Amino acid sequence: MLAMKMGRQAYTAEFIGTFALVFFGSVSVTVFGVIMGGAPASSLVGIAFAHGIILMVMVYAIGYISGCHINPAITITALALRKMDLDDGIAYLVAQIVAATLAGWAHKLILQGPGEPIDFGAVGLSSAIGQSPILGVVVELIITFFLMFAVYAVLYTGKVPAGASGVLIGMTLTADILIAGPLTGGAANPARALGPAIAAGAYQNLWVYFVGPIIGALLAGFVYEHLLTDRRKK
Repeated sequence: MLAMKMGRQAYTAEFIGTFALVFFGSVSVTVFGVIMGGAPASSLVGIAFAHGIILMVMVYAIGYISGCHINPAITITALALRKMDLDDGIAYLVAQIVAATLAGWAHKLILQGPGEPIDFGAVGLSSAIGQSPILGVVVELIITFFLMFAVYAVLYTGKVPAGASGVLIGMTLTADILIAGPLTGGAANPARALGPAIAAGAYQNLWVYFVGPIIGALLAGFVYEHLLTDRRKK
């Protein structure tokens, strides 16, 4: 992937990409889970692929402009690894948070009736893990580790063909949600958790979706950077 071009264009791309991911992702929960009323298994597949496909599209559409972070955990990891300047990182985070908030409100505006009972597609801890915040952190940490693992390969190794970048990242998120959706909702992204939470005014256990993804992304970034990358070439 080409080197990131920071500035107004990159910040705008991050805003658009984050809005798309949070809006399509959260609305898919309302559409497949409530409006279409499908079986839980088929609804999960639809939700997982809605997330994965929109992320894949955004990687191809804006990846060459901003790197397509559209995820505060990924931006924080890029900052920690010194892959971007602090002022650019802060601007990315602001764009992502504002976009996620507006996406949640847009969901509420369009689908208030069917969306309200499920908190507008908000993620949450399920009974399968005993609604345990600690287990929720573990699940979100693991799935975000692998998402960041794919993102690092695309952004920083130069080994992934440009045509495969969106498929690699998008399908990783799809797999994450197929496994973690019934456990935590499978956010793997603080912005994805934040937008619907603001729209619904439901903030219980929201910290889980910040702590887990951020730690998972940081671990993946440092593992790839320091254990899998040839230091002599660097």
